[in-house]
Amino acid sequence: MHVLTIGGSGRTGKLVIEELLRRGLGVTALVRDPVAMEGFDGIKLVQGAPTSISDVRRAFNHFIPDVVIVTLNAPRASDNPFAAPRSPPRLMADSNANVVTAMKEVGVKKLVILQAFGVGHSWPNMSCLLRGLMSKSNMSYQYEDHNHTDQEVRDSGVTYVMVRPARLVETDVTTVREWPQNGKGVPLMASASRKSVASFLVDAATESRWDNSAPVITN
Repeated sequence: MHVLTIGGSGRTGKLVIEELLRRGLGVTALVRDPVAMEGFDGIKLVQGAPTSISDVRRAFNHFIPDVVIVTLNAPRASDNPFAAPRSPPRLMADSNANVVTAMKEVGVKKLVILQAFGVGHSWPNMSCLLRGLMSKSNMSYQYEDHNHTDQEVRDSGVTYVMVRPARLVETDVTTVREWPQNGKGVPLMASASRKSVASFLVDAATESRWDNSAPVITN
């Protein structure tokens, strides 16, 4: 199996690539700056931006993948999750739209996307405190972008998995819990390690049991 990654130079994206390589899978990464991928041997690099349909097409034509994993995250003014965004308001929606277009052109069927708990139908199951925080802070822009992605990918006709972890943390915990009913019952301070999320994304790419669903996960 060969996987195209979009957003592979980010923190979670690099962990996804490490997991793909650990499992012996082929990897192509579309990245803006190939220097950011130094140390990753055995992967195919295509320089470009996911917001450019021509760059996305080049990534697909370089080596047609079996599945695509998107781990894009909107850049912010700082590492603070509530910092002002530095990206276009539809960065993720437009990037995924380009991916879907290229998928259909070359016959790739499956797309796996990293999102967040609270996107789409999981929104009512976040605590009132978190919903207020997300809707009144700069995080609202990212959630709106994710929500556009959610609806547009569902309507596209491709096979999708939209993975929605709770708050991402930098730990080595790998055990994942899936929450039914769009995350109903997820505790206020629930979290998921990037490492466990990366592994789950690869599972979702290589297995069919989550196809056309949006699993909410925590550790």
